[in-house]
Amino acid sequence: MYRENFEIWLESQYIDGKIKEELRAIEKIESEIEDRFYKDLEFGTGGMRGKIGAGTNRMNVHTVSKATQGISNYLNNKYTDDDISVAIAYDSRHMSMEFAKIAACVFSANGIKVYLFENLRPTPELSYTVRYFKCKAGVVITASHNTAEYNGYKIYDEHGGQVTTDIDVIIKNIKEVQLKDIKSSQFEQNSNIIIIGEEIDTSYINDIKKLSLRTDIDKSLKIVFTPLHGTGNKPIRRLLKEIGYENISIVHEQENPDPDFSTVKSPNPEDISSFDLAIKHAQKINADIILGTDPDCDRVGLVVKNHKNEYIALNGNQTGALLLNYILSTLKEKNSLPSNGAIIKTIVTSELGREIALKYGVAAYDTLTGFKYIAELMELFEAKQDYKFIFGYEESYGYLSGTFVRDKDAVIASMLLCEMTAYYNKQNKNLLDVLYDIYEEYGYFIEETLSLSFTGITGQNKMKAIMEYFRENKLNSLSGKNIPLVYDYKMGIASNLLNGQTEKINYPKSDVLKFCFEDSSWIALRPSGTEPKLKVYFSIREAEEKEAIESLGKIKTEIVGIIERIQLNNQAG
Repeated sequence: MYRENFEIWLESQYIDGKIKEELRAIEKIESEIEDRFYKDLEFGTGGMRGKIGAGTNRMNVHTVSKATQGISNYLNNKYTDDDISVAIAYDSRHMSMEFAKIAACVFSANGIKVYLFENLRPTPELSYTVRYFKCKAGVVITASHNTAEYNGYKIYDEHGGQVTTDIDVIIKNIKEVQLKDIKSSQFEQNSNIIIIGEEIDTSYINDIKKLSLRTDIDKSLKIVFTPLHGTGNKPIRRLLKEIGYENISIVHEQENPDPDFSTVKSPNPEDISSFDLAIKHAQKINADIILGTDPDCDRVGLVVKNHKNEYIALNGNQTGALLLNYILSTLKEKNSLPSNGAIIKTIVTSELGREIALKYGVAAYDTLTGFKYIAELMELFEAKQDYKFIFGYEESYGYLSGTFVRDKDAVIASMLLCEMTAYYNKQNKNLLDVLYDIYEEYGYFIEETLSLSFTGITGQNKMKAIMEYFRENKLNSLSGKNIPLVYDYKMGIASNLLNGQTEKINYPKSDVLKFCFEDSSWIALRPSGTEPKLKVYFSIREAEEKEAIESLGKIKTEIVGIIERIQLNNQAG
């Protein structure tokens, strides 16, 4: 089938000449043809994402046009009586601007008004823009934190969150599009394409300022910031300066957009090596805090200084717990904590957040992995008016305060992280001190995520085999810790291994398995929706740090051993 698709592209009058040249260069490399054509790029938790290049399984002008035509068909079918508009933003990656313009031209040709940013902007600002202009949809061209050879396409609904409920309809519409069906228009002098910029920037920044919780802090805080060659540089520096932070030091080597991300192995703040230059800079100026954002500025990493003047990177669970604790304690202090307040986290985020929320009488809700599900629940709160959203976060460095954005927002989070650091500095505490205060109160939580790569069709089959094994052979214990509950989000079943009873889970179907211990510890397995990786999440709770580290090590060793045996057995078979 993949060879047939390859030949169709080579012979089609609708395929660009440069694309055909690229295909002819690999005509005799069967494995390359298979990888490029064995499937179409699909929408996962973060939309459509893939390597840039020729083929149905690649990001290129044709897969972008096809997706945009399918979305145009969906919008025109759904909103038959309304004027339809779409907002488009893009990041600093290879082909991002070109893909954004192509999408704009296809939407325009289908009678849809387009608000296109004049140059690169953060993903959360796109979410804001959808709501600002009351658009029916939004698109961001980005591959988030992936390496330089990737790009992607995120689709947002009229509420400003990534699409959830209608995603199957959108995918169906996209699959039905043939190359000959794609409409397009000229970009230049197109009255249906409106270029936007400063007006939105200012409104967005001004609304973020309103989320600040304290003015009684010392804003002489020494901040080192790196945008990792992405979109975060201008908005974060502008925001921090406008609210009074003067000591902002940029990592100049990573300041400017660079689609090759030439100073880092990966432009991902989850990877501590991405902070190497920032830490060197921080050591020179004795900085209090280091912030690093990914290319589309929806994730932010935090590095803090301990009492030995060493710089320690915090993970997403730790940063999220600190922010949550700061926000709730401050709201309570100011008598502003709503009686119907709620926080939202994902099923692979530490239970520490739930414990903190419980102390303050705040409801805690879980969603599937992907911030789009947090946004969806925010929208439900607003519609029902039963809960007031306070804070949402996920372990993968995504945080949100406020309701005018419906995606994780590193611009908002950066402001709150600086404010929180300055507040505790006034008490002669660094953020590690505060974190250990939290552990002292709630128990020691330690987390780790393994990302195991499985590329190509062979890799997809290996991940499928691993998930099937764990689904069929439910673990009832690990390292001497009993596992009484197993949640299978693909089958929609929660199994009690103690009494053999099962019950339905009221979540959308998702290929996730979660094994829960008796003490709020858990492990989970999930194929990534954005990368060819199997993610294995560990969240261990013990009374003391040493116990937690030992327990994590033992459980991780057991799980990795099981995965290795599965692969060996499959090879032998």
